[in-house]
Amino acid sequence: MKILHIEPFAGISGDMLLGALVDLGVGVGLLTEQVAALGLSERVELRSRRVTRCGITGTKVDVVVDGQVEGPSEAPGSPGEGKQAGHHGHHEHHEHHEHHGTRVDELLGRIEESGLDPEVKELGSAAFRRLAEAEARVHGSRPDRVHLHEVGALDALVDVTCTCAAVSALEVERILSAPPREGHGEVAAAHGILPVPAPATAYLLEGYPVERIDVPFELITPTGAALLVTLADDITREVSVNARRVGYGAGTRELAGRPNLLRLTLGTAGVPSPGGLDPVSVLETVVDDLNPEIWPYVIDRLMEAGARDAWLTPVVMRKGRPGTQLTVLCEPGRQTEIEHVVFRETGTLGMRVRVSERTVLARTSGMLRTRLGELRVKCSRMPGGEGWYVHPEHEACREAALREGLPLREVYRAVEEAAGDPERLTVEGTS
Repeated sequence: MKILHIEPFAGISGDMLLGALVDLGVGVGLLTEQVAALGLSERVELRSRRVTRCGITGTKVDVVVDGQVEGPSEAPGSPGEGKQAGHHGHHEHHEHHEHHGTRVDELLGRIEESGLDPEVKELGSAAFRRLAEAEARVHGSRPDRVHLHEVGALDALVDVTCTCAAVSALEVERILSAPPREGHGEVAAAHGILPVPAPATAYLLEGYPVERIDVPFELITPTGAALLVTLADDITREVSVNARRVGYGAGTRELAGRPNLLRLTLGTAGVPSPGGLDPVSVLETVVDDLNPEIWPYVIDRLMEAGARDAWLTPVVMRKGRPGTQLTVLCEPGRQTEIEHVVFRETGTLGMRVRVSERTVLARTSGMLRTRLGELRVKCSRMPGGEGWYVHPEHEACREAALREGLPLREVYRAVEEAAGDPERLTVEGTS
């Protein structure tokens, strides 16, 4: 599985995401195409440069609107008091008056009427809706009445749409993020001094893990938070990635003793070594009121959601009532998604969850030449072993049985006969 891993170890903002994506290999030309698709080429310019933060080189992308680049500023009060604005720029603390700036629904309209790809429109609109809902909660208003400063509005619009376009271009199957880190203190906004995180950011990250660190600045901007919760399938520390490329995106401010960078890793889902320990989440619940005909559908939905395995066990409950215990294994990073499927499909009121470890063999898939033609098979190998054990793949055998008009057991037998000849097996690579 191709995944993108986000590491906001010094916070997250739109420009940091853009910089990391460019550093990862996304061309600035692609981003410029998004600006043109929004009809903003006359007003907006993208500038990309290499910078160094605490000895680590990354990419800084600036969104220049009408010749202006938004940057950090100091709030009233001495630095010793911690009253300093966010290191990503104060323009993100949006106005909510009815007659100032640009309304978020105007930005949504611009996205919808633009020449952006449908996926970019969908992701960008979702991020702005989250942002508008959070700002509306802060000010006791409605999302359609939230206004952004003119320059900040276009800056955020370009940050969001270009980020979504760059992520879409990577064609990843899953996006995971480590918990973002936030600083402390206060931040300057249009209406005065606000606590860190800014109120809209705090609302956007409700229900998600956030780590607070000893940095007297805002590290997570509202736009960065909106993009994070829109793009990430899960925010968790339980991630294993086989890295192919790594990119760093830089923020504006220099932080003492800490690189003001965001790291992105593009790769595949990590695989334990042969015979190694593989962490899994184990979810269990007992249900006594579900129509038995529904269980196969539930199992299918769980497997589609990424469960590694799921099975049913008949149990006897209190007062002798028969019930069914559902057990699901999944990667810890997929636990939230799996829980949602279980609650939605079974109607259970709760479940037991634990993180366990399993010992696994190196495994892969391959093609085996049999007397019935080539068939996909599953393969495993013992630690230190050289050859592969071949196992029939049920769906492939089922299709062959229907195609050839044979009993399924006959297809299984053909696989077993050919499995003894390693010359007939083409292995696709350990997974």
